[in-house]
Amino acid sequence: MKRSPSLEDALEGAVSAGLQSQLGDAAGVVSVFLDPGIAVSKPDSYVRSLSKMLPTGAKVETVVTAICQRLYEDLGLQFQEREGWKLSDYVNDATGKVESAGDYKEASKAFKRVAEDYRLTAQKIPGLSLVLTELASYMDAWSSIGEARSQHQEEHYSTASENYAKAADILKATKARSHLSKHYEACTLLERGEAYSSEEDPEASIESFKTAVDAFRKAKTGLENMLAQDPAPQEKQDQQKWVEITRSRERYCLGRAELEEARILDKKGDEEGSSARYRSASQRFEELAAEAQTDQARWELETLALSCHAWAEMKEAESGASPELYAEAADLFSKVEKITPRKRFRLLALASSSMCKALEAGTRFRRTRNTQLYSEIKKALETATDYYQAAGLQNAADWTRATGKLFDALVYLTDAAVERESRRKAELFQLAEKHLELAARLYGQAGFTVKRDQAVQLLKRAREDMELLMSPIEALAQTPALTGVAVAPVSLVREKTFGLERVDAANIVGNPNLSQRNVSVGSELTLELEIANVGKTPATLTRLENIVEDGLELVRQKTVYPVENNAFDMKGKRLDYLKTLTVKVPLKATRKGTLELRPRIFFHDQKGFHGSYDFDATSLTIRDLGISGWLKGPKQ
Repeated sequence: MKRSPSLEDALEGAVSAGLQSQLGDAAGVVSVFLDPGIAVSKPDSYVRSLSKMLPTGAKVETVVTAICQRLYEDLGLQFQEREGWKLSDYVNDATGKVESAGDYKEASKAFKRVAEDYRLTAQKIPGLSLVLTELASYMDAWSSIGEARSQHQEEHYSTASENYAKAADILKATKARSHLSKHYEACTLLERGEAYSSEEDPEASIESFKTAVDAFRKAKTGLENMLAQDPAPQEKQDQQKWVEITRSRERYCLGRAELEEARILDKKGDEEGSSARYRSASQRFEELAAEAQTDQARWELETLALSCHAWAEMKEAESGASPELYAEAADLFSKVEKITPRKRFRLLALASSSMCKALEAGTRFRRTRNTQLYSEIKKALETATDYYQAAGLQNAADWTRATGKLFDALVYLTDAAVERESRRKAELFQLAEKHLELAARLYGQAGFTVKRDQAVQLLKRAREDMELLMSPIEALAQTPALTGVAVAPVSLVREKTFGLERVDAANIVGNPNLSQRNVSVGSELTLELEIANVGKTPATLTRLENIVEDGLELVRQKTVYPVENNAFDMKGKRLDYLKTLTVKVPLKATRKGTLELRPRIFFHDQKGFHGSYDFDATSLTIRDLGISGWLKGPKQ
């Protein structure tokens, strides 16, 4: 397990202090022959070596407890002795509590307390004043970095930028770690890019992200030059790590710049160019997610990659007027909503999914000219508006309201076209004009100039020709689900131990997949369930239910697990953290119909937690064989 440099220093200090409290003057002798720094990289190996060097009468367990008490105290944590825990267990627990759960403010306070302790000690021991003062400055820098991370997670990007700048200035003044100042100067530019993006200023955001790319490259070059000087092994390892961290953030900024470019191209009506940029950004974020060192960073990057993929699908669907692609995009946004932990971005994903459904209905209208689809489109737009407003995205809400007014105008124009009574026809055209005027104003207010001009032109032609001139899919073009949606913050923290969200208890999740979704009576199929434990504690799987519905039966001779009342006995299958299991359920179709399978799995862990997980519903259509089918027989 990797620990951030600040925690490494705190652990070394705790080892020295713990030895001093238990061994007195002998502590110095022990430290001469056994470097306290070993406890950082190999805690349990250090304890084994320590046990062979302790003076007569000293117990290694007592010394380890003293070290852990001091570590927790320095980090501002409450210490509790745990039966059977090794030094590594305490270290992992302490670092996790400080840097997990998004509690960067507490981490910042802990670093500040350590800095104060170093300064007090420096006053008492003048001979170590320079070293301790430098370490105190380093702790101050990490305190500012902790504040920056906290502000980033709260989407206060400008404040985060200021705190990173403060950390960079502190680091620049140190002797041993001044090279890191370049890295955090680049982080200030990254945060500015995020700030401009959240303010819906993509041009300024692109400039900041691209400037950050150059800054990260310069910082990386400086680190590589230091590596070329053949530093000591530990220093070399640290520098190599920082090169990797810097390279990752450089690539992230490239992806974010592409994302903002995609938004600009979309506002200009360049659907193909926008889709290509989104796909390129999605690929970058997928690559970064695969290399992420923490669960939090991985989830955030996967969410961003999936969102870009969905946005690309929307633009491609818009270019080709494909209801199928819109449906796929809606499903992708539904997946985003399920994996993102933040309420605001769940709302945005739901809004985007609703927009996709409106677009899907619009493309179906183009093919069928079924005016009943207007109500379906309007309902989806109203739902999207509600979600956008709840998420605080005003431009997107204005867009959906404008498009709603545009659809009202289209309905009035459609009714007017078939109305025979002249007075009523005139009233309908007047209503259409009013709604078109309001739509144009709202589009302009939201910054969608192409849509504004389109509405104005439609108003002009409607006044002249008095006929329906636009289809729903044309009205829905340039959706704010692409151009106006904010991006969820990504932590990108690799120089810390844990992700921001640490799940201690077992936590089972899964994904269902049917080998066939449309089968004939008598056919066999397989329901495949991919199961994973995303909790830190091993999970014990007990029972899998709801795998058979009316119209299906289990093919018992092909099952791996014992069956009781159409449920699988999972036989206490153990699933460790991030381990996966594939369960195959052999089924046979027995009766015509449309079914929804909603499997549920039960589990518990060694800490006494009992839980269950409901898989997403999976649809299955069973049809009659027909004459030719009976002659050929069902597929097995």
